[in-house]
Amino acid sequence: MNFIHSITFRLTLWYVAILGLLLTLLGAGVYFSLSRILYNSLDDSLKTRAEQLSGFRDIMSIISSGTFEEEIGELISFYFYSEGELMHISHKQFKIPISKEEIDSVISEKAGKNLLTTLEISPQGKLRVIMTPFKPDQPDIRPERFSKRPQPSRKIKVYQAVLTIARPMRDIENALHNLLQILLIAIPLTVLLSCGGGLFLSRRAFNPVKRITDIAEEIGESDLSRRIDIRTNDELGKLASALNRMIERLEKAFTRQQQFTGDASHELRTPLAVLQAESTLALQKERSPEVYRKTIGIIAQESAHISSIIAQMLTLARADAGKAHFKFEEIALSEFIRELCSDVEILCREKGLELNTDLSDNIFVCGDKKSLVRLMYNLISNAVRYSDEGGTVSVSLHRQGSEAVISVRDTGIGIPPEALPHIFERFYRVDKARSRSEGGSGLGLAICKHIAEAHKGRIEVESIVGKGSAFYVKLPIAD
Repeated sequence: MNFIHSITFRLTLWYVAILGLLLTLLGAGVYFSLSRILYNSLDDSLKTRAEQLSGFRDIMSIISSGTFEEEIGELISFYFYSEGELMHISHKQFKIPISKEEIDSVISEKAGKNLLTTLEISPQGKLRVIMTPFKPDQPDIRPERFSKRPQPSRKIKVYQAVLTIARPMRDIENALHNLLQILLIAIPLTVLLSCGGGLFLSRRAFNPVKRITDIAEEIGESDLSRRIDIRTNDELGKLASALNRMIERLEKAFTRQQQFTGDASHELRTPLAVLQAESTLALQKERSPEVYRKTIGIIAQESAHISSIIAQMLTLARADAGKAHFKFEEIALSEFIRELCSDVEILCREKGLELNTDLSDNIFVCGDKKSLVRLMYNLISNAVRYSDEGGTVSVSLHRQGSEAVISVRDTGIGIPPEALPHIFERFYRVDKARSRSEGGSGLGLAICKHIAEAHKGRIEVESIVGKGSAFYVKLPIAD
């Protein structure tokens, strides 16, 4: 639970941090972009206005006469030198505080271009000012036209002047200030709402993970029947399906282990009981040498049986652990089976059985000779064990496509149809009493199946009760 919450908190924290950074960058971009657009627009407007006024005839006289219509908030002035004195003309008699150095830089022939500057003036606030060179159409100008004070009638020469146009920046600053306030409120509010939404969505997204965790913690070794009940088509649904399949495999493995342990205990109980009974009887009182020899023979027989069971169990345990070692080599099956049949033929003679072979095909496979000997010996010995005197055991080899098929047939008691699906299970015996009396442990066919599968092959069976059985070992032919 804490782990899930930790992931949720960290994901939300990262989400909020990234979102806050993106919104801050976006807000800053909007603010500075709009600021640049507004100021550039103001500058362009000033330049256009300056070009327009520069084209008016006798604009200086018109402005000084008071008949000029200025735009709202606009301040227009002229600065020029007369007899070494800097003079000023404006419609509203408002003098823009421009420095003499700036005026000189505009009047000078070297500059000859517009000069834009920003001035801080109270109570008007900031003004954006453009200064542009101006040449009057009539150099002779009467000063009395530019002043309401009575002055002697005289003319002055004005060859060069500076036209200044100022406009307040108050509207732009107010708009930018309002935008900044909106951004300062909207960004934290958006981040806060996104934080809550992200936390809600992340917790909702991790609810299935929490359910998976809770169910996984409840599943124990003693109860592997539970499954994760999440059925969606997303990644979590696939994870739940994969975990369910894993739990199912674990359940089957534990079931097989429990069954194997129980079967092994049951299988070893009888020979151990015989050993204990025989040894106890032999020690109760003095016996004759014949009785002792018989007791020791029974103990030796049961000990061999126990050793065989343990050896087979170890073989299957190594197979389950993936530690079975095979030394693969190319084997000529016809020669291999012929030699094996010559060794087991004595078993058939002892029981009065006829052994037939059909090994005409010369087929090669890649396999481990020792394990294949064990597989074939188990099948042939089973055929001999469950066939009555006068019966027949047949071993044949033929090619079927890309596979070599080894068949072992007998004319024995056969296997009931309901037992066929289980005969390769460990410790399974069709006739438990007869199998034990015959010395079987119920592990031979399980080992045969493991060996066939280790060689990338398979083993199949056909049987009719009272007529016999046929086992087919199918192995891939060597290239």
